Amino acid sequence: MIPVRIRQARAADATSVADLVHEVYRPFAVGFRPTALTWSGEAVRACASSWLLAHREDELVGVVHQTPDPAGHTLDALAVSVPWRRRGVGTQLVAAVEDRALALGRRRMVIALRDSLGANIEFFTSLGYRPTQPFPPAHHLYVKEIGARE
Repeated sequence: MIPVRIRQARAADATSVADLVHEVYRPFAVGFRPTALTWSGEAVRACASSWLLAHREDELVGVVHQTPDPAGHTLDALAVSVPWRRRGVGTQLVAAVEDRALALGRRRMVIALRDSLGANIEFFTSLGYRPTQPFPPAHHLYVKEIGARE
């Protein structure tokens, strides 16, 4: 695992975040329209504080969107630049989201995963996420309980 520096996004990062998300999700648009492709620079700028960025030196290598939700702390649009995949960047971003959720008193993480994307399902289940219920269309919600219960 290569260590990365993770920080909260700022409005000035919006275009870079949107560009990375589009670079990662655009290849999937052949079979379906990934919801991550709705993240424009303007949309990211409007909620910049809900994005976490991973940098290796000065290079942006990964991003994730996260937010508290009544069902649990949610994450989506996890995107790691192709040359940096399978080097622990995504794992570190998910861990940072889980840490943020714990700091907010949340004990449940939630993500919707597309049923046809086996690599995504394998990644999140390896981190302890488990399927709970269908999330139409063509997704299931995956949940992970985090932190010690009091």
